[in-house]
Amino acid sequence: MQQRIKEIKLKFRQAMNGVVSHHMREQGAHYKINFGLTLPLLRRIARETPADAQLASALWNDTAVRESMMLAPMVYPVEEFGETDANQWISEMPNTEVADICCKYLFAQLPFAAEKALTWSQSGPILQQYTGLQLASARLIAHPGEDEITIFKSIAEVAIPTVFDPHHNLAFAAITFLKQAVHNDTLSEHILPLLKDLSNENDRYIDLLDELNQERDLFKELSVDDSR
Repeated sequence: MQQRIKEIKLKFRQAMNGVVSHHMREQGAHYKINFGLTLPLLRRIARETPADAQLASALWNDTAVRESMMLAPMVYPVEEFGETDANQWISEMPNTEVADICCKYLFAQLPFAAEKALTWSQSGPILQQYTGLQLASARLIAHPGEDEITIFKSIAEVAIPTVFDPHHNLAFAAITFLKQAVHNDTLSEHILPLLKDLSNENDRYIDLLDELNQERDLFKELSVDDSR
């Protein structure tokens, strides 16, 4: 196992981008070791690495290295990643960058993704709420089953007030989810009337309602064009 990790880290070093690493530090990204690899480079390394739960766990626990934690969800076999693993990883999530990678490449493929998205979006820690909302967006893109739509309605009710949260990342995750949600007719029919009622009581919801109506209409227009 150690030899495999050494080989992976050699690939990190060979693809190292000092400019990106320096820029990330200036932007406040705090990693002990940051090779500055871009997502396409990490995806290439992931394709070259056979999926292996033990290897992925070892990479995840290598918390000093940015790229190790980002590669871990890409090489973890989905069928071997259980709820206990998900609960452990969310408790150890270091930042939004790693959370986004986990949601896109692992969490969204899990059979219990929607349930975790709701639970985490309702939880206390800001990063956990953020991960829950980003997971909800990623799961919607992955075309969830009809039985999950009720869960997404509940997540929407969490997301609507969160759009105005003072934590910028959390607010961003909320609006991202709502924009994705209104692409679904059932969710759109649930979300937009809620916002209309709220906008009658509070002016700050008017712009949000307009933005989501525009998002829904644009998506429908593009879908019609693609079908021609």
